Amino acid sequence: MKDFNAKKVQEKWSKLWVENNTYSFKNDGKPVFSIDSPPPFTSGDLHFGHVLSYSLFDFAARFKRMNGFDVFFPQGWDCQGFPTELTVEKKFGRLPKKEFKEKCVQTTLENIKRMKSQMQFMGFSSDPALEYKTIDDDYHRKVQLSVLKMFDLGLVYKAEHPVLFCTNCKSAIAKAETEVVERKSKLFYLKFNVEGEVLLVATSRPELLHACVAVFVNPADDRYKKFVSKKALTPFGVEVPVIADVDADSAFGSGAVMVCTFGDESDVAWVYRHKLPVINALTEKGFLSNAGKYDGLNITQAREKVIEDLTEKGLVERVEEITQNVKVHDRCGRVVELISTLQWFIKIKEFKKQVEGWAREIRWYPEFTLQYLLDWNNFVDYDWVISRQRVYGTPIPFWVCEKCGVLKPAKEEDLPVDENSKPPGKCECGGDFKLEDSVLDVWVDSSVSALIISGWPDNKKLFEKVYPCTLRPQGTEIIRTWGFYSILRCGVLTGKTPFSDIIINGTVLGSDGKKMSKSTKNYEDPEKVFSIYSSDAIRQWAALSGILAKDRPFNYKDIDYGESFLKKLWNAFKFVESAEKKAKESDDYSLTDRWVLSRLNRLVKKTTVDFNNYDFYSAITGVQSFFWHEFCDLYLEDVKWRVYSGSGGAAVKTLKTVLLTSLKLLAPFIPYTAEEVYSNFETYSIHLSEWPVSREEFINDEVENIVNVFHEIVSRVRKFKSEKSLPLGGEIQFAEITVSEELLKPLSEVSDDLKGVCRVKVLSLKGGKELKVDCQA
Repeated sequence: MKDFNAKKVQEKWSKLWVENNTYSFKNDGKPVFSIDSPPPFTSGDLHFGHVLSYSLFDFAARFKRMNGFDVFFPQGWDCQGFPTELTVEKKFGRLPKKEFKEKCVQTTLENIKRMKSQMQFMGFSSDPALEYKTIDDDYHRKVQLSVLKMFDLGLVYKAEHPVLFCTNCKSAIAKAETEVVERKSKLFYLKFNVEGEVLLVATSRPELLHACVAVFVNPADDRYKKFVSKKALTPFGVEVPVIADVDADSAFGSGAVMVCTFGDESDVAWVYRHKLPVINALTEKGFLSNAGKYDGLNITQAREKVIEDLTEKGLVERVEEITQNVKVHDRCGRVVELISTLQWFIKIKEFKKQVEGWAREIRWYPEFTLQYLLDWNNFVDYDWVISRQRVYGTPIPFWVCEKCGVLKPAKEEDLPVDENSKPPGKCECGGDFKLEDSVLDVWVDSSVSALIISGWPDNKKLFEKVYPCTLRPQGTEIIRTWGFYSILRCGVLTGKTPFSDIIINGTVLGSDGKKMSKSTKNYEDPEKVFSIYSSDAIRQWAALSGILAKDRPFNYKDIDYGESFLKKLWNAFKFVESAEKKAKESDDYSLTDRWVLSRLNRLVKKTTVDFNNYDFYSAITGVQSFFWHEFCDLYLEDVKWRVYSGSGGAAVKTLKTVLLTSLKLLAPFIPYTAEEVYSNFETYSIHLSEWPVSREEFINDEVENIVNVFHEIVSRVRKFKSEKSLPLGGEIQFAEITVSEELLKPLSEVSDDLKGVCRVKVLSLKGGKELKVDCQA
C-alpha cells in the first residue's frame, strides 16, 4: 500500500482477525487473564462512554495477550429492562403480554446487530465464541438458580414493606437506581391541636396528611415537652400520638414533624422503631388512597386541594419557600415515592462486614475508588428489593398459589421457568399454582456475570481457571449497583471475591464540560465520528482521555492528533522500508544509534509498568512523544545521510529495531495500523507476538547526555540556516563548535555524523567553557 488509508486497513484486518480466530480463548494451559466485561445495554447505539470504557480494557486485553496470557474476553449484552419496554410501547402501543415480549426481543436483537458492527469498527478484541445475552435461556437458568441458592440460604424473601416506587414506570426500584436532585418547594405550617393548644407542624407534603400516624418532637426541645405522650388532633380531626425522638430536628421548620406512611425514609424508620400503624397513602399509579374525598387525585392535585381546604378553615399558619433534595428514578427522571407493597428482597444489611472484606481483597485502580464502595456499603440501610412490576425481565423462579398465596420455589431441573412452564401440580389447599408475576431487577442478572461467564455452575474446570475474574472494568456511577451487587452476590455464592482487579473509568463530558445530553445539544454521536475518523485515531483519543476515575470533556483535537500520528508512523515505516534496500544490517552502532536504543529501552520499561498499572494515559503519551519527537524528528534526521550514502548498516538495523518495538508498544492502542505495518516484516499477527523486554545493557546515561548536546548543535546550525533564509537541507561552508572539555573527545568521534546531519562542508570542534556554534554560509 503506497498511500496510507486507515479505513481500508480496518476492513482488511477485521475480516482476517475473525477468519484466523486471532482473539479466541485457547484454553491451552497458559496463565489466564479473564475479563468480566460490562455488557452494554442494548439501546442500539454505542455512546462515547462505551467507546472510552471498552477501549480501556481492550488495551489491557491486548497487552496481556502479547505477554503470554490466554485472554478470556467475552462480549455480553444487557438486554432487559425499562428502556426497551418504553421503546416498544412508544412504537407499537399497548400489546398483549406475549406479543409485547416478542417485540422487545426483536428490538433487542436488531439493536445488538447494530452495536456489534460499531464494536467491530472500534477493533475490540473479544472472543465471538464467548458471546452471551441476558435474554438467553441458559443465562436465565443460571440467574434463577443463583436466586434459588440464596433463597435456600435464607437470604431471599417476599414481604410487604415500604419500598421506593416509580409511579411513572409502575414498579418498585432499588435505592441504587435513584438520583438526588435539588428542587424548589414549599413548607406548610399546619395547626394541630393538643388539648386546646395549637401545635404547629411543618411539612412539605400536606397531601399525605390523611396518612399521618404520629407527630414527633425532639426530647430536648423545651417548647414541646408539655405535649409529649399526649394526643394531637390533625387538621383532619384524626387523633395521633405526640412522640419524643432524638432524630427529630428542632431546627427544621417548627421543630415538630408529622410522620406519614410514607413521606420519606425518616417516616419508615420511625414507623418501625415505634411500631406505628401503616396507612397506604398512595396507589402504585400515584393516586391518593384511604383519603376520603381526596381519593383518586394525583399528588399535585391533592396538595393544591388539601391546602385550599385547610386555608379556608384557618388551619394553615404560613407558607415558606424552600429548596429540598428529592430522589428521582434514574431511568425516567420522575420523583419516586415510598409505597408499602408486596415485593421480593435479598438481604444485604447483615453482610456489610463480608462485603467490606471482599472489597478490600480487590486491587482498585485508582485506589481511592474503593472508598466509594465502602461509603455505599455503610450507607445502605434497606434490603435490596429485587422484584420489578414489568414484563421484559428474567422471571422470578417461584410459583404462587392463587388461592392461599403459598410460595413454592421452582426445581433446579426445571429451570429456566417462565409463564409457559408447566405448574408443579396443585397446592395443599387445592389451589392452582401460577408463576410469580413480577420479574427480577436487571442488576440481579448482571451481578452474577462474573460467575456465568466463568462456567458456573456446570463447567468446574473452566471455573477454576477463570474465576475469580482477573479484571472488572466499570464506571464510577455503577459502583453502588454493579460493583456492590456483584461483590455481594458472588461472594455469598462462592465465598470469594468475584475479581482480582477493578478499573474505574470516568465519564465523557460534552465539549462544554457538562454531562453529555441530546437535550442540551452537547451530545457527540459516535456514528457521525466513526464516519469521519479511523478507529485507531479514536482509540488514541480514548487513551488520552483514559485517566482513571476522572471525567474528561470530549474534544476533536485528540482525535485529529491521532490521525496525524498514524500518518507520521506510516511515513516513518516507508522510510525504514526504503532504507532496508540501501544497506545491509550491521552491529557497528554509532553514538546516535546507541542513543535511540537507550531511549527505546527506557520507554519499554516505563510503558510496561504503565500497562501493568492500567495507566493508559501515561503509556500512550510516552510512546507518542518518543516516536514522533525522538525517533522521527531527531533520529531519522540523524541517520538519513548515512542511509543515503550507503554506509548505514547499523542505522538500518537500529531503524528496524525501533520501528518494530514501537509498533508492539503501540499495538494495543492502534491495532489496525500496527498490524498493517508489522505484516510487511513478519508473517504472524503482531497481536500474537511477544511484548518487548527492556534490555538494561542498552540503557546508557552518558550516551544520552552526549547526544543531547549533539542535537542542540544540530538545532543551532538549523537556526542559523533559517535566519539566513537558507534551505535546511542545503550545505554551508563552515561551522566552529565549542564544547566542554569532557565532551570534546566523544563528539569528535562523531564529527562525521555532525557534518552529515548539519550539512557542513568543514566542521571544527574545540574545547571551551560553554557551548557555542559559529557558522559561515
